[in-house]
Amino acid sequence: MIQRTRTRACLAGAAAAVTALATALVTTPPAQAAAGACSVAWQVSNEWSGGATTNVTITNTGAAVNGWTLGWAFPGNQVIGDMWNATKTQSGANATATNVSYNASVPAGGTVSFGFNVTYTGSNAAPAAFTLNGAACGDTTPPSPTGSPTPSPTGSPSPSPSPTVDPNPTSTPTGNLALNRPVTASSTESPNAAAQAVDGNGGTRWSSLYADPQWIQVDLGATYPINTVRLRWEAAYGRAYQIQTSTDGTTWTPVFSTTTGDGGTDDVTPAGASGRYVRMSGTARGTAWGYSLYEFEVYAVKPPTPPGPDCGQAPADPQANSKARNLICYLRTHTYVSGQTDLPDADKVQQLTGRYPAIVTFDFMEYTKGSIQTQQVIDWAKARNGIVAFQWHWYCPRGGNYSAPCDFQPDLNNPSSQLYKDIDLVVRELKKMGDAGVPVLFRPLHEANNNYMWWAKKGQDAYKQLWRLIYQRAQLAGAHNIVWVFNGMASGQGTSLASWYPGDGYVDLVTSDYFQSSSDFATTKAVSGAKTTGVAETFSPLNPNSDPAWPYYVVWASRDWNGSGKDVAGLWRTAMSNPRTISIDQLPDMTAW
Repeated sequence: MIQRTRTRACLAGAAAAVTALATALVTTPPAQAAAGACSVAWQVSNEWSGGATTNVTITNTGAAVNGWTLGWAFPGNQVIGDMWNATKTQSGANATATNVSYNASVPAGGTVSFGFNVTYTGSNAAPAAFTLNGAACGDTTPPSPTGSPTPSPTGSPSPSPSPTVDPNPTSTPTGNLALNRPVTASSTESPNAAAQAVDGNGGTRWSSLYADPQWIQVDLGATYPINTVRLRWEAAYGRAYQIQTSTDGTTWTPVFSTTTGDGGTDDVTPAGASGRYVRMSGTARGTAWGYSLYEFEVYAVKPPTPPGPDCGQAPADPQANSKARNLICYLRTHTYVSGQTDLPDADKVQQLTGRYPAIVTFDFMEYTKGSIQTQQVIDWAKARNGIVAFQWHWYCPRGGNYSAPCDFQPDLNNPSSQLYKDIDLVVRELKKMGDAGVPVLFRPLHEANNNYMWWAKKGQDAYKQLWRLIYQRAQLAGAHNIVWVFNGMASGQGTSLASWYPGDGYVDLVTSDYFQSSSDFATTKAVSGAKTTGVAETFSPLNPNSDPAWPYYVVWASRDWNGSGKDVAGLWRTAMSNPRTISIDQLPDMTAW
């Protein structure tokens, strides 16, 4: 069967300025252990003038670890800024990263990842040595850099060096069996080599030529049961493809087929399959480009589920932290969670009714002009224990306000453009909130089908490309506290809400603005039946006695209450007098998430 899980995506064909510097280093967990109990991959996934993003993955090849600290010395003058999935210390060149509550335990054979941004002058060389829990690394010599190999278009895997594998295994291994194994493909669009689909780096990818059919295959080194094949598609995905297995690399057995692929991340779980070689064989592309995979992963044992509840809706982000997962599940399992735009207006609701809204929505509108309120939001969330939402009235990166004509399409492939700089600025602030333990309902590119905002003036395809670019930049930056909120108008527009939908792999909540009729609920739900819905912006609160049971709603700013034609203050009194309306005092303790 195929399971729609999450995605990690970017614009197909984008010439992203991503520098991959991967160094395998052997370290030891406990101080008394021998060297060689784990390996560390250090990857610079994004660089700009005077700054960079680095992702670090620790693979535990020894006994289970409960609590870890990785230490190193920078060879240059790098200074760590934000860090995610770990807490930092730095004194001069010396730095450490220590686990946070949800990733302290690393089982034997398991991995744990964290990342950070640095600023520097001169070069950004990788550290030459590491310690883990105080013990010195083993072999700390970085390998000599080599060019990305271009796979041979043959049915036999390349005999390039690979990890040693027992050809007659007696036990079923955990982890990704395809990681750094020999791989070949039918074609390669340079520089996106086939090896980049099995390198464990979400910022690199394999892509084929723009033709059908195409394939990519990996040699696992031995015959294993195949529990899960995970395909992390880039925006250029396969609409029709098979998963095939083989014991000799010549005779292939189909174990899964689909003609309705829609990109994102596909978890294929073929019953009773086994093989030494595993192939994705594509017969129909989903776009005008080729086939492109960030990662082609194979598991003999079901991959572990990230921390957080299972409520029947997996997050769009495969690395979503437990707080984001809990927030998705809370909204999925509740109704009439109240919300108000702007802090003074939330205070006004409390003055009117005696109860405070559960959600307060803030705006990134002035962030690109230097007015940053992130710490204020963090302080509010911690003091009030409320749900944080953000919209973004994004000033056109080429000049003008959020409704100005804006020719943004040429910038979608230009990582040095102001478009990218704006996105990265907002993503960094989102990540700061995540580092402080605050999940965020993020509503970018709102009112998709209203044709008023500049991001909607170029049509659905350009809109979807921009959405996926924002998602991809958040993934590369390690902002895993985001609940992705897609938004438009359920009724009264020239185009349908569904025609603007970026896809299940990029969205957590499907929402409508301006709740107008009971049919809006069914229309919004029909866009994606698997997703939770909401009213992300409306002029008056919902009445549980008469309105559909939306999971949540957010009332627009009070400066427009009088112009709405409704008695908004009176409707707030009605809503808050109803015990079914959820206010902030009824929320669970989110610090325990």
